[in-house]
Amino acid sequence: MTPVSSLAVPEAATPTASQWTAGATTSQERTLFISVPSGHHVADLARGPFLQALVAARPRPRIVVLSPFASDPHLASELEQQDIRCVPVPASPPRLAARVIDSILSERFLLDSGLQAVRIQRDRARLMETWRGRRLLIALKATSCRLPVSRRAWFRAAQWVTDVSDYRTLFETHRPGLVVTATAGLLPIEMPLIYAAKRFGVPQMGADLGWDNLSSKYHTVLPVDHLAVWNDTMRDEAVRYHGFRPERVKVTGAVPFDAYFGDEPKMTRAEFCRSVGADPARPLVTLATAPASVYPTTDKVVEMLARALEDGRLEAGTQLLVRVHPRDHADLYRRLHDGRRVFVEKPFQQLERSPGAPELDSFTPGSAGRQRLAATLAHSDVIVNFASTTTVEAALFDTPVVNIGFDDTQGLPLPLSIARYYQFEHYRPVVETGAASIARSPEELVQAVGRYLADPAADTAGRRQLARRCCAVTDGRAGERLAQWVLDTLWSTSAAGAAS
Repeated sequence: MTPVSSLAVPEAATPTASQWTAGATTSQERTLFISVPSGHHVADLARGPFLQALVAARPRPRIVVLSPFASDPHLASELEQQDIRCVPVPASPPRLAARVIDSILSERFLLDSGLQAVRIQRDRARLMETWRGRRLLIALKATSCRLPVSRRAWFRAAQWVTDVSDYRTLFETHRPGLVVTATAGLLPIEMPLIYAAKRFGVPQMGADLGWDNLSSKYHTVLPVDHLAVWNDTMRDEAVRYHGFRPERVKVTGAVPFDAYFGDEPKMTRAEFCRSVGADPARPLVTLATAPASVYPTTDKVVEMLARALEDGRLEAGTQLLVRVHPRDHADLYRRLHDGRRVFVEKPFQQLERSPGAPELDSFTPGSAGRQRLAATLAHSDVIVNFASTTTVEAALFDTPVVNIGFDDTQGLPLPLSIARYYQFEHYRPVVETGAASIARSPEELVQAVGRYLADPAADTAGRRQLARRCCAVTDGRAGERLAQWVLDTLWSTSAAGAAS
């Protein structure tokens, strides 16, 4: 891989002039918009190797970060020191027509793809919806989806009805040559930005930072001009389910995992355990919590494990670290923290955000947050989680994983049960490889944790297979590859935009 310091624009690829209207910048001053919509995107896109590679490029583009955290003094100062503008995202609540068409697109995506995960997500949304007009909307969507109208035509309609007037000044002021988004429209805050770029003739690139976004969301991916993904499976999903042209989808690797394989010094087990108050000589089980929307009674699972520590059902001296999810509330677990057996931490910083931005999306790991997560994964003897990306991350460190597969309430329908995740297409590799034990009851949870404490090598082959399937490369340079593709696309694509 080309070192960061030598990232450059190929001579033949550099455009001679921008195709914006009079007053546009020269090719050596092309502007790049980078959307940073939530806290974890701050860590992956506004800090770390990806941004470093863009800043080190020669010639270097002008970089403008669009974020609801533009008012955060620390983030703004960091970016300003690198000569990067950080501007707020216009607040553009979608109009009724845009919401209706987006809903129709979601249903059409389900019908066209046949993905079980999407159907389960759709059914879950219907079970949880209390709005009186739900049945009317369902009937409207069913009727609309039977019309001889393609998804691409619906996308054009959505673009036409989406209000992008608040973005006009932003685009006219900075005249971007490329818009890079953290998702391909899966977050509502990025949808009008993508449609604005299309309206104003600016190419768009989605940097998909999640392994499940293309196959498990009851919300269709917008047809951005280019898409960066983790692995070949995601590339196939983009082409098969979302109609992307193969040459417009590039496998760059998992950008969030770069910190696990970089050259930065890693915390030792002793250093990590001391940082949370634990004893490095004793076994450590880490439970990564889930927000209430995923599992509403995570605190009861923590209580189960805490009781197993007290009554001796787990190896003597075993400790429990509760790592609180950024969208979860640490107050739920503070009462269980005793500083001897149970430790609770929420290692995230809260960013200052624009009015209307969700509070629980404003937590970021901080400058050393990924390194801390790497230490947690590497030095825990067992990881317990709720069918999340943490399973893949633990597999990279060959750390045993137990997934929660039972509910606090008996008899829940599948769409409301935690068991739904084990039916999702993106999670099938975990089930098929046997990389994690799925505990179907509290008793199985304690037994599985105890088994791994007694035999850490159990299921090693499955974990290695899972890591190979989900991570195309593990060299710590995914951010650099993404940056290089962004630069190549910025300099080689005319500002008039690519065909959508």
